[in-house]
Amino acid sequence: AVGNAEAPERHDADMSAKAAERAPRRHAKKPSCPICGKPVAVEFRPFCSERCRRIDLDRWLGEAYRVPTEEGPEGAGSKRDEEE
Repeated sequence: AVGNAEAPERHDADMSAKAAERAPRRHAKKPSCPICGKPVAVEFRPFCSERCRRIDLDRWLGEAYRVPTEEGPEGAGSKRDEEE
């Protein structure tokens, strides 16, 4: 009888899981504030502080950030409107 006959079969998934256990763990990059780049504070997420949160809000309210669209500026009629 062969000595290995009763040994359980090893699958590639088992091997890769064990290899992952032995490999050094990479630390996940901590999120940073989109305004100043400092680490994010849980209570102001995704910002680092109330100051940066307000700066971002002011940019949105002042229309510094814009979502691109295919529409023209407000109040300007399209060619289709002029033809009708």
